[in-house]
Amino acid sequence: MREAMFEFLYRQHHHELLGFLDRQLGSRDQAADLCHDAYLRLLDAPVRRVLDNPRAYLFRIARNLLIDHRRRQHPELIAIDALEPVLVCPRVCPEADACQRQCVHQLTRTLDALPARLRQALIWHRLEGLTQREIGQRLGVSERMAGRYIAQAMTRCQDELEALDGEPRH
Repeated sequence: MREAMFEFLYRQHHHELLGFLDRQLGSRDQAADLCHDAYLRLLDAPVRRVLDNPRAYLFRIARNLLIDHRRRQHPELIAIDALEPVLVCPRVCPEADACQRQCVHQLTRTLDALPARLRQALIWHRLEGLTQREIGQRLGVSERMAGRYIAQAMTRCQDELEALDGEPRH
């Protein structure tokens, strides 16, 4: 049964998943490798999790693999990855690369300065795509409190970027 489900998912979603990863990576070979890894992880997944929504679960695995890949390739971009697309350096200037590096540096400093629960909630939410309920369960707090942690962390990051360029972000 499990092998038949896996074969069905592979035939049903392989092309779409490969295209998604290729667009994200810009490399068909790397996309194929991550796609393969996603299906291997799917095979190891608990059946209950897979059966809830197999396509969504497969794409969640692929997205997590993509994040891990980016972390390995460009560890200095983790702050921007975590907060994209909400917090983007808005400057349009000839020194765009320098502006982006400055934003990344400031976001990294801001994330490092956040209380551990706020930082962890934001990372789980933005990088791993966890819901407020899942974050609350992991932190041992209510769903509402998890949402507050995320909002507080986002506000602090936005405030720091506003201070960087002197313009409000709303």
